[in-house]
Amino acid sequence: MKSRIIPIALLLCLVLIGACSSAAANEPVPSPQPTVPQFQLATKTPTPSAIPTLPPTATPESTATPAATATPEPTATPEPTPTPEPITAPLAVPRGSVTSRPFAVMYDNHPNAYPQTGMDGAAIVFEALAEFGITRYMAIFIPGISPDMPVIGPVRSARPYYVEWAKGFRAVYVHAGGSPEGLLLAETSIELINMDALRGNASGYFYRTRDRSAPHNLYTNSANIAKFAAANDRPVEGLAEIGFVYSPEAPAEARPSRQELRYFFIYREAAVGWRYDPATNSYLYFRGNRPHVDATTGAQLQFKNVVILEVPERPIPNDPKGRIEQDVIGEGPARIFRDGRMIEATWRKAAGYAQLYLMDADGNEVPLAPGSVWIAAIPDLANLTVEGGR
Repeated sequence: MKSRIIPIALLLCLVLIGACSSAAANEPVPSPQPTVPQFQLATKTPTPSAIPTLPPTATPESTATPAATATPEPTATPEPTPTPEPITAPLAVPRGSVTSRPFAVMYDNHPNAYPQTGMDGAAIVFEALAEFGITRYMAIFIPGISPDMPVIGPVRSARPYYVEWAKGFRAVYVHAGGSPEGLLLAETSIELINMDALRGNASGYFYRTRDRSAPHNLYTNSANIAKFAAANDRPVEGLAEIGFVYSPEAPAEARPSRQELRYFFIYREAAVGWRYDPATNSYLYFRGNRPHVDATTGAQLQFKNVVILEVPERPIPNDPKGRIEQDVIGEGPARIFRDGRMIEATWRKAAGYAQLYLMDADGNEVPLAPGSVWIAAIPDLANLTVEGGR
């Protein structure tokens, strides 16, 4: 009996196990979950494909906050420097003031030609030897600066060194004949207008007086020179280069009470001189020991500046009239007198139509006193004597 019960029980167990297995086979099997590592606790949100992924931007390092700086005080705006007023005075020729050709007139200085007329209206006068110890003048009249002169003369002949000075002024060169060298230079200098009383078409612009004998009685005037210039004019360049630099004249309290200078050319007994007048701050001209006066006005010639140039001279070989040469191209020592004082300087003039310049030791132009200028060319500064002054 017992042996039949055990197989039945076993059979029942097998039936139950088969049923359970069949039920488990019909249940859905879940998908296996991926194993997540312990250090990955979060996942990134995927970036939509429509938006491009930008490369990562470096995070700037933090910078220290700068220390506060003091606000500068406002700077005052400087006042503009006033432009100095141009220096003007009767017969002064500031560089750049000349707008038309000056008139350069040769003056006779033979004893029979004295006294002359019109040099008191000249802005500049040159004084130099002619021959046999006799000097000659060249007066520079500048339209618009010099007054119109109704009488100018007596007019005398040309010399080459005067022509060289006149070329620097682009002048109407007024003369009556001249040495062969002087005539050639005057006629061939294209920047000059050559107004020769004895040649060409200029004779009608001169006249002779009856109170003196020829050749010391030939005259002209500003109006005649201007008419001749207008009839024979041609374009001219370089007028703006003409003139001097100036500085204000000394006040009355700074002027010396006395200064005198004398110089001679060849003969000591034929010396001329100047005496300083502090009241007018000008120099009075003496012929020997007598005042040099104008024939028309009777007034003594006076100039604001007197300039003495040392200019070597020598006889022209075999010249029948004893004419001389003078080296006015180049440079040499000079003395300038203004305000009752003497200034050492160097004169310089290049060839052609260059100006005559007066330079100091540093190569700067020496300023003159505003007004007229007398320039004397003597063979040696040893011929100059100065007394008084500063």
